Amino acid sequence: MFVTGCHRSGTSLLASLLHGLVCDEDPSARGGDLELKLENPLGFFESQRLVQANEALFDLIGRTWDTPPLLAPRWDQAPCLHELQRLRSRLSFYALEQCWVDKDPRLCITYPAYLHILLRRVPLVVALREPLAVATSLYARNGFSLNRGLVIWLLYNYHIASQLNADDLLVFYDHLLCLEDPEQGCMLHNEIDGFLERQGHPRPEISRWKELLQRYLRPDYNRSDHALPGDVRNQVNPQLLEVCRIRFQSLQTADDNQQRLQVFREEFSAIPRVAFELVSRELMLPEAFHANHDTLNKQLEAQLHRTRAEIQEQNVLIKHQQHQLDLLYSSSSWRFTAPLRSIFDRMRRF
Repeated sequence: MFVTGCHRSGTSLLASLLHGLVCDEDPSARGGDLELKLENPLGFFESQRLVQANEALFDLIGRTWDTPPLLAPRWDQAPCLHELQRLRSRLSFYALEQCWVDKDPRLCITYPAYLHILLRRVPLVVALREPLAVATSLYARNGFSLNRGLVIWLLYNYHIASQLNADDLLVFYDHLLCLEDPEQGCMLHNEIDGFLERQGHPRPEISRWKELLQRYLRPDYNRSDHALPGDVRNQVNPQLLEVCRIRFQSLQTADDNQQRLQVFREEFSAIPRVAFELVSRELMLPEAFHANHDTLNKQLEAQLHRTRAEIQEQNVLIKHQQHQLDLLYSSSSWRFTAPLRSIFDRMRRF
């Protein structure tokens, strides 16, 4: 199964738990994963092969993880489709093995490509975190403005929302941190167990749950809440923050995973206008440059069209006036009055 969600949304924690519940091997013994870093001291649970594949896919569409596309890439058309076929041999493990968990936030963008690479649909588990917390974490780790972080949150969720179906699982980051609580964690326990059963995996033993939670559930590693200076917080666009909060709060009212998936698809079915405005203002996406250039080109083309039309109208008018003048010069009255005009011209000189 694939674990994904916007960056800084708890995907590593979610992947570590699922891997421990699904696979026989010790999660810490996974081979080929990214090296440990300060932002994920317990591990990313993200394989090098998936990272490299997603980097190749992002290069194919001319994007990076922090410049996601506005429009969904057309993986089913040339030249993308031809390049996807080359990845099949490198990723055959995912197509042939049944017991594996891998994770990458960029799957929010690239997930549709794997249908053509693996020739099968891989179940999805998506982590969702409060938008300002994600933006704050991106500010602390990458120095991004809060507005940019909120736009990234919107775009990642917008892209993955269209790929979810009733067999997938949507998990709140805050609910993950409460898994050890007997009351708050019970519902998520049941949802994860039910999801695993739908995928053909046995229901995990309670002892296994406790072991994994004791090892990987570390709320003290959530340091982003303390990393936001007041002057940075004051720079957030209030309209952008509001549309993000409305979407997140709508999801929190859902009673179960099925309703949550439905609300998620509805809330992220379109990109809000304020996000487009911030994209253009921050110049964070190629489309922003293209959109600005396209708008300017259209304005210049319209102006050029109007100028050409005015010149054409003036040429027609000049041609008509020249024709009238030629008729006047060739008329009998013009010839008969020539002596009088000559006399009047001499009188003006004196």
